[in-house]
Parts: sequence; structure tokens; C-alpha cells
Amino acid sequence: MGEYEGYEGVFDMDVADISASLMDAKELSRIRSIISSLKLYDENPHMLTEVYTNILCDDNVAFILTKVSQDPIFKKHFPEFYVVNQYGENVINCQQNSKYHKYGVFKHILTTIESVGNPQIPIGDWQKKVLKWTMLLHDIGKPYVKAISEEGNESFIGHDEKSVELAKNILDRFEFTEKEKSVILKLIKYHDKFLNEGEITYDNMKFLAQELDESKELFYLLIDVKDSDAKAKSLEVYNKYKITKNKYIEFINSYFNSTANVTTESQKKDTEENKEQNSQFEEMTQLELDNLINDVIDKKKIKSVYQPVIDLQNSNVYGYEVFTRIQSSKKVDIMEILNYAIEAGKNERIQQVLFINGVEDFEKIVNKESNILFVNTDLVSYEKYINKPRLYDMMAKNKIVVEFHNYEKQDLNKLENIIQSIHEHNGLVALDQFGTGTLTIDDINYLNIDYIIPDMSLIRGIIDDTEKQKYINDLVTFGVVQGSNIIAVGVETKEELDMLKKFGVKLVQGYYFSKPSNTIDMINSRIYKLLNQETDESIS
Repeated sequence: MGEYEGYEGVFDMDVADISASLMDAKELSRIRSIISSLKLYDENPHMLTEVYTNILCDDNVAFILTKVSQDPIFKKHFPEFYVVNQYGENVINCQQNSKYHKYGVFKHILTTIESVGNPQIPIGDWQKKVLKWTMLLHDIGKPYVKAISEEGNESFIGHDEKSVELAKNILDRFEFTEKEKSVILKLIKYHDKFLNEGEITYDNMKFLAQELDESKELFYLLIDVKDSDAKAKSLEVYNKYKITKNKYIEFINSYFNSTANVTTESQKKDTEENKEQNSQFEEMTQLELDNLINDVIDKKKIKSVYQPVIDLQNSNVYGYEVFTRIQSSKKVDIMEILNYAIEAGKNERIQQVLFINGVEDFEKIVNKESNILFVNTDLVSYEKYINKPRLYDMMAKNKIVVEFHNYEKQDLNKLENIIQSIHEHNGLVALDQFGTGTLTIDDINYLNIDYIIPDMSLIRGIIDDTEKQKYINDLVTFGVVQGSNIIAVGVETKEELDMLKKFGVKLVQGYYFSKPSNTIDMINSRIYKLLNQETDESIS
């Protein structure tokens, strides 16, 4: 249940593969519409480029591109993705079996597209378009150059040059400016070069700056490309890259400031501010990660924050969802921390601490307007890591709702047994992010679920989307028949709230009422006023 930037659900931090099976009626309809647009504009390079750019910039790009790539229209536009090598592989199914990779080529590409677009400088639509297309094409040469030694070792020597060659043909097929094509090809060419610490010499970096037209902006875009590429590889690769990245930043600060002849006091001030801004993006060393994980295990670097769930029928706080914020003076990459904990063999302890700590912190709060607590976890973590005896003991004292995500149709029998066990110990169960997985309303008829939480994407834009309106209306009807409460999350406007009330939704959560906070404020009176008087003001 989360729309809170900077916060993580207790087990929203678990590693999640890109799942090609994530599907609901809304997304299926959107995929069909996208494919129809691609066919409609088949002979229009300008419109095709725009449609594909929108796909690449979509938050759900991995799912969309996975489905679109299965349609013949994509093969027509990107035939290079389907050329089969001597091992029977192409871009879509080429494997990367080495300690340096954790995904096949296409999944790696999808992962990098999702993460790119966050350089340490402000960017606009032009830069974002360039970055997204770069990641789509940066590794497409790999199947063409793949070699497997007699010992079974795989290599992709020369894949960057081959990717540039293939990408040039693809870009010419679409509509890009000469500058856009030039930048994309340069970013692809150098995405996998100068990655080792020993290669970050002044001469090499000066050469790279010259290749990038002496542009500080392009240098930062290249770093973002390298960063996204490294994150989608193994943890070992990413940890080594972070050292390289720091050296890139040091070079940028030195080289571009010196070449710009910074002499005035205002320019010197700007330089210092840039350095301070860069330090905020400085990432953690291996030792710092070790220390942070140990601090989290010792409950030294974590803070519980809460967001109320609102009861529309009674105009009060129905319950609270707890999240965990990890505190650090440096940039904290939640996925990196969890990945590192797994590598260090400390994942089990971290998962237990975060889950149990959230409940224990809630127990200590005396003044609160509800004793119902929602605690988020994925199914695998609940099974493997949670201390069940301790949790059951807590359930005997508090109304705890275990809020599951990352569940699929194949987990139905497992879910049924877990729900039964939680109910036997006075706990309650919620299915979070419902409507985005393979489970449908029909699949959960026989599950005794206490709460169903439709994915936040089903609330976004509901005012103008009749399919979303029908889905929520059907879900509420199902909830009434089955005795399950529907909780609508991500509610930010009065218009959304009014529509949800019209459909019979009784429980909601979102910024319209309150952002997550490390304290629990008494807000029943304000909620009553907000819900029972005509006002456009939200509770801050």
C-alpha cells in the first residue's frame, strides 16, 4: 500500500524479478491499444518513434515491452532482435551464464531501461529520450559476438562495437535528429569501456571528454548509462563500478571546472555548491554497507513511520500501515542493501528485524486512535524469514494485518494454508497490489481474505478511465459477497475520493489525508471535518 517517496514497506525491499506474467484487464487493454498504434503508424517513422519513446519512458516498460516484443509488429520494426546466432539464440532469449551477470540479455536490457534517467543533473524530455533508447540498444550486439570456450566460459568481446553498428541501422529506420543519433551511438560505444579503476587515468578521461564533445552534460549522461548497466549485473560488478563512478565524478569536477576558467566569486560559489550536491549522491563503500547492515540488525539505523488507513463510513482512523526508513548520511539504495545482505548471509536476520521491529514500535505508542496495524511482506520472505512464534505472540496482543505482495496463481494452495494459520492465531490477512498479478477475482473465491488492496495504478486516473471504474466497482461487489474489506490506496484528490465513495469503498489511504510520519497524530476530528464538510483542503 505505498505511494510515499523515500519510504519502503517493510518487505517492499525484497528482490523482485521482472515478471512477464503481471497482467490485469487494464494492462491487457493498454497493450492491445499500443500494438494497434504501432500497426496504424507502421509507415510513419515520426509517429512510430513517438510511440516507442512513450513505451520506453513508461513506469511499466518491462511488462509492456515484454508483451509487445511477442507481436510480429515489433519483429518488423526491430528485426535485429531476432537474428539467431550459432547457439540458437537472439536478443530476446540470449543467456549470459557468468558470475558477472544475473539476467539474460533481454531481461538485462529491460532492467536498465527501468533504472536509467536519474543522472546527477536536471534533465528534460530530450535527455530522457536519449537515455532510454540508449539502454534499449546498448547490448543488442551480444548474441552476434557470443563465444563459448571448450571449458564452457561465455564471452561477448566486441559487443559494444556491434551494438553501435546495429543501433545505427535502427535509428536511421526511425526519426531522430542527427544530434540525437550521435549522442545515442556515443553512449552505446562507451557504455562498457573504462570500467576498471586502473583505467581511470587523466589521459583516458580527457580522451572520453573529447569524444563526448567536451560536454559536461553528456559526461553525466554516460555515467548514468554505466550506472544502470552495472546495477543490472552482479553485485560484485556493481560494487567495483561504484569506485569507478566516484573517480568519474572527481574528474568531472576537476576537468570541466578548470577548462571553464572559474574565476569569479559567484562561479566559485557555484562550484562549491556543485561539490556539495555531488556528495549527496555519493554511494556507499563495501565497509559502509557492512556497518549499515550491522546497525540495522542492532536496530540503530531504522525508524518506523506510519500512514493512517481511513474509515469513510465512521469518519475516523481505521488503522495504520507501518514502514521502515533506513537512516544514512549517504545515498541509500534499498535494493543494493538487500542484495548485499543476501551475499553476506544476513538477509534472514534483516527481514526478521524489520518486520518485528515495526510491530514492536507500534506497541510502544500509547496515544493512538486505532490498534490495527498493517505490516507489509512478500510471500517468500514471510515463509522463510519471519519468526512465527514471536509474530503469533504479538497477534495475541494486537490486531495485526499481514499484508502480502509478490504472490501469483501458483501460490494459491500456499496462500490458503498461510491464511488459515494466521487466522488461527488471531491475525488478519490482506492481499496488496491486487489486480497486477496473475490472480483474478475468480481465483480467490475460496480464500478467506480479510482485506483486498487494489494496486495504486488502478486508482491513478480513475476519474477518466471507465475500465478502472468498472474493475473497482466489481471488486467492491465481490468484497461485499465474500466479506472482504476493500482498501483503496494512493488517494490524493477529493475527486478520486468522491468516486470511490460512490462505488462503495469504505477504507482508503493516501496523501489526501496524511503522508507517512514517524509520529502518530490524533487526527480523527480533522478527518471527520474533512469528510463531512465541503472543502478542498487536505490534511497535511
